[in-house]
Amino acid sequence: MKLEIGIRKKLKEFVLEAEFAIDNGCTGLMGPSGSGKSMTLKCIAGIETPDEGRILLDGKPLFDSAEKINLPPQKRKIGYLFQGYALFPNMTVEENIQCGLKAKKMPKRQIKERSEDMLVRFQIRYLAISYPRQLSGGQKQRTAIGRLMAYEPEVILLDEPLSALDEELREELQRELSGMLADFQKPSILVSHDAEEVRRLCRKQYTIREGCIQSYADFPYKKGRL
Repeated sequence: MKLEIGIRKKLKEFVLEAEFAIDNGCTGLMGPSGSGKSMTLKCIAGIETPDEGRILLDGKPLFDSAEKINLPPQKRKIGYLFQGYALFPNMTVEENIQCGLKAKKMPKRQIKERSEDMLVRFQIRYLAISYPRQLSGGQKQRTAIGRLMAYEPEVILLDEPLSALDEELREELQRELSGMLADFQKPSILVSHDAEEVRRLCRKQYTIREGCIQSYADFPYKKGRL
């Protein structure tokens, strides 16, 4: 599977001109704060709309300004893990995981089975009836990842997913993310300020500055990198 991005969007500070392509595996997107990393992810997800260009997934347009195609986020099959996790505070852990499945109008039995699988897989079964305010940072992250994976996305976008965690928990969740991404075997993009984190989790890396891709690096893949 291949994700191709070639977009242009005028921002307050500069013009975002992101052009790159990724295939199966995790690709890092690095750059200083305000360089256009998160805006690029939001355009891919359909949360923001580019001024012009195309975004293709396996050759099919998610966005094409010339053809006036702009699929809404719920039709793009893209999982987005926000920096602050964006859990619904009035929902339990289990309900948070189920919310995307209910939006897809899956049968109740399938929703229950899928959410149970995610609770077990990410070791949060004991937290099923807890609310986000009762969770630690790591528990919130596991819940957010479980919600994302339950939706069975074709692409995963990770926006600074470990930045708010302490060093010990960060290393633990890096290992979990590494395993999840290895199992995923589809395109994913990790936005991070941490070069070592990108080297551990990603197979290649793009660097963006003031809205433009500046450099590319390809890391030799090592099984069991962490």
